[in-house]
Amino acid sequence: MNKLILCLLMVLFITGCASSGHQAAADAHAVAPPNAKQLSAGEINSTVIGREHSSVTATGYSFTETLNPDGTAEIKISSEALQKGSWVMTEDIICVSYQKYGKECNKVLSDGASIWFVDSTTNKTNNKFSVK
Repeated sequence: MNKLILCLLMVLFITGCASSGHQAAADAHAVAPPNAKQLSAGEINSTVIGREHSSVTATGYSFTETLNPDGTAEIKISSEALQKGSWVMTEDIICVSYQKYGKECNKVLSDGASIWFVDSTTNKTNNKFSVK
């Protein structure tokens, strides 16, 4: 009987951990709220560039990314090695490239508390970030 209770508790614990990770990933890729506005290039520079921002990958791993003023980028996903890349902005679209992860071009939206990188072609949310 004690083994059965222990097994049930373990299953509940594992299920809870899995579902919370899944929820964080879902939240990080959800559509921006209606009050989020698209940022201009100047607003992207003052809100995103030179500041560390953090999110969760689609598979639930936390990461931080910094887009440096010199056009370089750095991303650190969970326990993986730091990856270096680059970014460029054309009008109000920012494109970030990493050899390991490829290139993404995004509109940047903000509601004043969070920012969303939204694919400039598909309009799907690539990530919701908090900025430090």
